[in-house]
Amino acid sequence: MISIMDAYRRFARRHPLRFIWINIILVFVWAGVIMMFSGEDAEVSGSRSAQILVNIVNVVAPSADVTLENYESIEALQNLERVIRKLAHMTEYGILASLLWAVFFGFRELPRKFAYVIPILGVMIFGSFDEKKQTTVSGRFGSWTDVCIDMLGAAIAVFIIYRLTLCYRRAKSKNPSCRI
Repeated sequence: MISIMDAYRRFARRHPLRFIWINIILVFVWAGVIMMFSGEDAEVSGSRSAQILVNIVNVVAPSADVTLENYESIEALQNLERVIRKLAHMTEYGILASLLWAVFFGFRELPRKFAYVIPILGVMIFGSFDEKKQTTVSGRFGSWTDVCIDMLGAAIAVFIIYRLTLCYRRAKSKNPSCRI
C-alpha cells in the first residue's frame, strides 16, 4: 500500500501539471458517466436496477428463484432497490469527490484542508445541477435528499482519503499506529 502511495505522490510532485490535467480529464469523464446515467428515463433506470437486484438475490439466495417477472410482487425487493439506488448515488459521488481531491492535491500552494473541503462543495454543486437536470427527464424527478446523499458519499470518500493519508504519513515517520 505504501509503495502505491509513494508512486502516486512521486508522480504528482515530479509532473504536477500532467498530474493535474490527467485528474481533470478523469473528473470530466466521470461527470459524463454520472450525467449519462441520470439522463436515462425512469423505465430504463428502473429496469437496470431491478436486473442488478435480481442477479444479487439469485447469487445470495438461489433457492429464492426471483425473476424480473415476479420481482414487482415482492415488496421487500422494492424497498431494497431504493437502498441500492441510494448506495449507488453515494458511490458515484464518492468517486467524483476522490477525483476532485486528486486535482486539488496536485496544487502544492493550496493548503491541504482545501483539498478536502472543495471536493465536497463541488459534489454539492454538481449534484444540484444533476438533480435539476433530472426534472427534465421522463419519469424522473429531482430531490434534495439525493443531493444530501451525494454529499454524504463525498464526505465518506474524503474522510477515507484523509485517514489513508494520515496512515501513510505515520508509516513514513516510522509510527505505524494507525486505524482507518
